[in-house]
Amino acid sequence: MRKKDAAERLLARRRSDKRIRYPLVVKLIGIISIIVVVSAATITGLSSFFFSEDSRARAEDNNLTVSQVLASQVQSGVQSQLSSALSLFDMLRESGGNRALERSTVANYFDRNAAVAYLAVPGQREIANAKFFAANELETSVVEPFLRSKAELIDRAGAGETLVCNASVAVGIPAAALFFPYRDLGTRNAMVVIFSTEELQAMVQTSSTALSYVVGFDGSLIVHPDFSLVKMGVNFSDRELVRRLLASPSGNLQIRYRDTDKREYLGAFRKLSIGGLAVTSSTPTALVYRAALDLMRRNLYLTGMVLLFSILAIWFFARSISRPVLRLVEASSRIEGGEFELDMRSETQDELGLLTESFVHMGRGLAERERVKETFGKFVNKQIAEQALKGELALGGARKTATIFFADIRSFTAISERLSPEAVVEFLNDYMTRMVACIDKTGGVVDKFIGDAIMGVWGAPASAGSPREDALAALRAMLMMRAALVDFNRDRGGEDRPLIHNGCGMNTGPCIAGQIGSLERMEYTVIGDAVNLASRIEALNKPLGTDILISEYTYELIKDEVVAEAMPAIRVKGKTEPLTIYAVVKLKGEEGPDTLAELRCFLGIKAPEARLDLEKEEVKYEILEK
Repeated sequence: MRKKDAAERLLARRRSDKRIRYPLVVKLIGIISIIVVVSAATITGLSSFFFSEDSRARAEDNNLTVSQVLASQVQSGVQSQLSSALSLFDMLRESGGNRALERSTVANYFDRNAAVAYLAVPGQREIANAKFFAANELETSVVEPFLRSKAELIDRAGAGETLVCNASVAVGIPAAALFFPYRDLGTRNAMVVIFSTEELQAMVQTSSTALSYVVGFDGSLIVHPDFSLVKMGVNFSDRELVRRLLASPSGNLQIRYRDTDKREYLGAFRKLSIGGLAVTSSTPTALVYRAALDLMRRNLYLTGMVLLFSILAIWFFARSISRPVLRLVEASSRIEGGEFELDMRSETQDELGLLTESFVHMGRGLAERERVKETFGKFVNKQIAEQALKGELALGGARKTATIFFADIRSFTAISERLSPEAVVEFLNDYMTRMVACIDKTGGVVDKFIGDAIMGVWGAPASAGSPREDALAALRAMLMMRAALVDFNRDRGGEDRPLIHNGCGMNTGPCIAGQIGSLERMEYTVIGDAVNLASRIEALNKPLGTDILISEYTYELIKDEVVAEAMPAIRVKGKTEPLTIYAVVKLKGEEGPDTLAELRCFLGIKAPEARLDLEKEEVKYEILEK
């Protein structure tokens, strides 16, 4: 029950102190989102780029095709007007002055060329299409001012040039004027043909992504989808496409340019071989790439939908993984807290399920190992039990500097004779439990129990860091035993529950620590002269009227930390030189008796007689008088 409570406290502390910064579901969502976004962005970018390039190529091809087709139709129309006009004047010359034949020839000509409004060889002859002017509610008088304004073009035509200009400004309807050379019987004249451009106007106004128009030799508009511009006589020579057209020696060209409206266009032009005319076709790049942008927008919407569904799918999938993992984390915390028997069952038939089953089996194995260690640890030191379970124990030893301690109950034989065996075992177990707890708390090792005596070791098999630290730990353990014994005696006194006094002896020195015995049965212990000296020092407590004695070797290590009084020098059996031992009063800075006399009064220990009778003592030692 205590292990379970400890495991729950450990788990609660971990939950409060250690938060998961990057949950598995967040990582999966992040990774998959990055993959989806990068993949979709790459595909969208590449598809949009290639689609944009394809759209651009198709727009350029369309511009070129439109300009070529329109140029062909315009050239054919202008050429037809020029040829038919020349044929008419040839026929009129050959009529020989026959008025009726001339009227018939002119009438037939206008029937076949209804779009022609006016023909003239300035200064010689002019012919007006009465039906044309009547149908369009025009007066023939508008022609004369127009021709006067184009005197320069007439002169240029007489000199051999063929030119076309805008006549819509003069007549008010879609019309153009063709000026070309006329040679008759050796004379050098010019011929003018004014004709309607409504058919051409209809061609450029057809629904198309490209904007097409026709310009003259000086950049003025001849035909444009917006007739109001033509009627006003707008000149496009300041437009980038027309400017490049007029400056280019090439007959056709495709360019990418930014026009006066700051918009970018894809344009193409084609120059005609007659009249100084040119046909242009242009498309805004925004319109060209609109389809690509629409495709990109649809791809982004699709990516967003895929990403949303992916996140939802990953969320539920990750939870199916994270829940078992968190259960395993909780189980590991419980195992760390000492609760090895886990009530866990696999919910999935995958690797996590297998891991859960393995975790349960591991917990059972650890529980069994812990039971063995606990049971084994009751008979030997826990550190030794741990090494034994790991298979690290072997016969042999190592030289170590350790602090050895012996504690013995005073007059135990007399006490045990007055009590029943059951009472002896009961009080001895209570006493040993208290004393062993003091050793364990200070990092010591109970080497063995010798009847009512306890042998403890600090510095073997593990050290606190140095012989001094080991000696201090041993001294703290003996002082804790003193306090524990005082507490033990509080409710004692009387025949059945006599007061208990003990003596503790401690020495620090080199010894051999290791496994002693046989391959079938071995025991970890320390042996050596330092151990024997500790045992002999413990035996001196009774004749010297003390409870804790330490050797001069131990005192030299910890004299800065302890309040102690020197005892009479002794000569230990097997030693030639006298040895000084010290009675421990307390640690410096702690409360309590300040002298050995005060300590004896506090513990109820009688002071020794003025002169000791060595014959009554064991022959293990000899006390020398000061």
